[in-house]
Amino acid sequence: MNSRRTGLVLLNVAGILVILGSLYDLLVPAVPANHLQYLGATEGQFDARYAQLDLAMLRSIGGCLLAIGITTLILANGPIRRGERWARLVVVLLVGISEGNNAYRMFPFDSPWYGPLGFAIIAVTGAALASPPPETAFLRNEHENSPRIPFPDRPS
Repeated sequence: MNSRRTGLVLLNVAGILVILGSLYDLLVPAVPANHLQYLGATEGQFDARYAQLDLAMLRSIGGCLLAIGITTLILANGPIRRGERWARLVVVLLVGISEGNNAYRMFPFDSPWYGPLGFAIIAVTGAALASPPPETAFLRNEHENSPRIPFPDRPS
């Protein structure tokens, strides 16, 4: 497998992992235990308003990350596969900033920060490896400037 193909695979893996991480944030049924532990509370003594706020924040980031994961897959399988350089930069900015910040904000709360950080690293590595394919003579239209070879049955 060449480095370009490896890069495209890594970008797809990063997009899928971002989507899976977002689904946890969107579908978590209750306040995560590490959030309760950080507040020094248990499920029973936790004010319902705080629980609603915590879950709303988780779901809002989940929705944003879902959109970023889907966009990463679209860019990886469209513009990046076609060799458009701008799309690689967009993926690095989207996933790098969002998941990098997510990891940074999760660290103090004993959340699994290494997941989002890993997703960002995979996306940046994939974007770096998924460089556009080299131009060929066909793409540069060099075949039009080549000398004509006459056909034997046609007059020149």
